[in-house]
Amino acid sequence: MASSCNKDDIINDDTLKPAIALDNENRLYTVKVGKELTISPVYSNVSDADYQWAIDGVSSCSSPVFRYTWSETGKHYVTINVSTIAGEVSEELKVEVVDLAPPAISLPIENNTLTLMTGSDYVLRPEIANSDIDDFKIEWKLDGKSVGNSAEFSFHAESCGEYHLSITASNTDGSDMREINIIVVETLPFSLSFPTPSLFQTSTDRYTFVGRPVYLTPITKNLTASSFNWSVNGTRTDCESKTFPFTPSKPGEYTINVTIDNLATTSVKVICVDATEQQRYRRSTASSSPQSTKVFEWVPAPGQYIGETQTGGMTGDETTLQQANLWAEQRLKANEYVSLGGFGGYIIVGFDHSIAKNDGKFDFAVMANAFLNATTGSGGSSEPGIVYVMQDVNGNGLPDDEWYELRGSETGNQSTRQDYAVTYFRPTGPCMNVQWTDNYGGAGFVDYLGTYHRQPSYYPAWITSDSYTLSGTCLKARTVQNPASGMWDNNAFGWGYADNMGSDNIQQEDSNGQRNGFLIENAIFPDLSPISLQYIDFIKVQTGVNSKAGWLGEVSTEVLNVQDLSLMN
Repeated sequence: MASSCNKDDIINDDTLKPAIALDNENRLYTVKVGKELTISPVYSNVSDADYQWAIDGVSSCSSPVFRYTWSETGKHYVTINVSTIAGEVSEELKVEVVDLAPPAISLPIENNTLTLMTGSDYVLRPEIANSDIDDFKIEWKLDGKSVGNSAEFSFHAESCGEYHLSITASNTDGSDMREINIIVVETLPFSLSFPTPSLFQTSTDRYTFVGRPVYLTPITKNLTASSFNWSVNGTRTDCESKTFPFTPSKPGEYTINVTIDNLATTSVKVICVDATEQQRYRRSTASSSPQSTKVFEWVPAPGQYIGETQTGGMTGDETTLQQANLWAEQRLKANEYVSLGGFGGYIIVGFDHSIAKNDGKFDFAVMANAFLNATTGSGGSSEPGIVYVMQDVNGNGLPDDEWYELRGSETGNQSTRQDYAVTYFRPTGPCMNVQWTDNYGGAGFVDYLGTYHRQPSYYPAWITSDSYTLSGTCLKARTVQNPASGMWDNNAFGWGYADNMGSDNIQQEDSNGQRNGFLIENAIFPDLSPISLQYIDFIKVQTGVNSKAGWLGEVSTEVLNVQDLSLMN
């Protein structure tokens, strides 16, 4: 039998004290910015009770039900205190205020403009963030008229003209809209140009020595050419193929023109320097570094380690090429990995001397982090990087001359694409996949892996344009999943690639790092014929596959440093 005492109007009976039962057993509430949070506990023994709510120790309201709206994100502690003549009780709970999650629409369309031929079909497949939020809806409108509510839209027009397509996505947190201007024509507009040596180089000038050919191949867009007419300083040549191997016989400047089917003409300047290969050679000295001393361009494709401030070690402030290069340079000096992201991502490094060809021995090495499965001795992770080399032909200390790919085990295979190009598109919202298209009609995306890498975007912050294109040699991926275990393997290639457990994997006594050795004598022209180089000045490593391994994300080459092996002993 319960006992009680009534002295000075205070009732000391625990069974009569107020009690609070929260509507969330774990005492954790989540609410979005600008949305009202309502907490309605169930009370017992609360006749003539006094209610006091406090937020982070500051009194808020005195009603049984708590209602509050925060204007900023953050974490807060809320307490409820209930008192009656029989006593008082309190409970503390935690509130996390998070951002709203309205939809964000991304489409792989440059400048929001499509140009299509009459009668063609084009399927738009947007990437839409926060489509899992309540009351998600999509509406497509063509010239103001509603034409669909599905995740994809197929556009078809038989008549020339300009069409205005829009997509609106909405959920309980808000909405987003993208407008696409579609121009339908009888003949697609075309363009003709020559490439630059790298993404951040602007000049198309080409440099060579007397007697060394320069392989000139224009970039064509919407041109299915049947004939190419080449001329040198206004004199017609007998070359009619897409690639013109021009070999100057003496120093000087040459203007090379190409005309395609009498529709388009463009030109490029070839400069034959007044110097020999040996005159450009920079000898090493006692103080020369065996490792690369400068990063000229770190241009990764989007990837899970790009912009990451946790395991990736970035500060988040790398918003210019110079800042990104400096970060990568410091990482290589410390033998820490620099990720190149998905296909086409690259890094260009230089040395304080020329690396000479050493007949019969590996000339330089790229240290990376490939490995074999410890149990099976196979599989594991090989993320092959194509390696290119360059001489400083014009002597200006910059990698703006001719790149030569190093031959590997897959060179010349039917499954190897020497002319592959991928365009990546900046997502319009945070924490979204990065969409891409390629020059073979393919499309896909680099997965956002929020469980592991939570930076807002995998798109490089120092790429200021909303899309960029990376091109080079692409190998057929060897990414497989074990159906029994669900684990993924990136199987090795034979030889000739960085970050790859191939037959050229070498081990230095002073380091436990994985590395691949490379021969300068394996340098090739674009037609895959060999070029004899006595030395090199610059090295480029570029992710060589376009693949992803499920929950492990994109296959991306990593580089830890680049070494002149002749100075490593």
